[in-house]
Amino acid sequence: MEDKRKTDQKHDLTAQVPTSVNLTPSTSIDLSWLTEEERKVLLIEYTSGMMNLGQKAQEMNIDAMALKKVLDDFSQATKDISGDGNAITIAHTQTTSIGRTEIIMGNTKHAQSGKLSKSQTGEKDWNPYYIFGGIIALIVIIALIRG
Repeated sequence: MEDKRKTDQKHDLTAQVPTSVNLTPSTSIDLSWLTEEERKVLLIEYTSGMMNLGQKAQEMNIDAMALKKVLDDFSQATKDISGDGNAITIAHTQTTSIGRTEIIMGNTKHAQSGKLSKSQTGEKDWNPYYIFGGIIALIVIIALIRG
């Protein structure tokens, strides 16, 4: 009995396979020249692609709504703090399905410049490594000269 329900829930693959697919309300593609089996495979791939596209659109919409919430929260915090006469700089970066977003806001000169620091952009600061390497090179050169 349970097997029959599972079978009933699946699509009947013996049904007529369409000979055209509507790509948009005003555009369709003629598939009548393909065999029925080729049309089935193509329709399965098309349906899968449309489902993936829908999922991607939903992810992007969620990311866009989350970004809007972050911007609204940061904007309100900036407004509240600067309204009390305090200085504030808020910097935030994030990478989502809609791309990389870099935010800087506030009432300080740094915020007004609109430029994020290297650490805020995710860029690694190599200066300490260069200094440390230079000191080691200097020690090695001195050791070679004395040796």
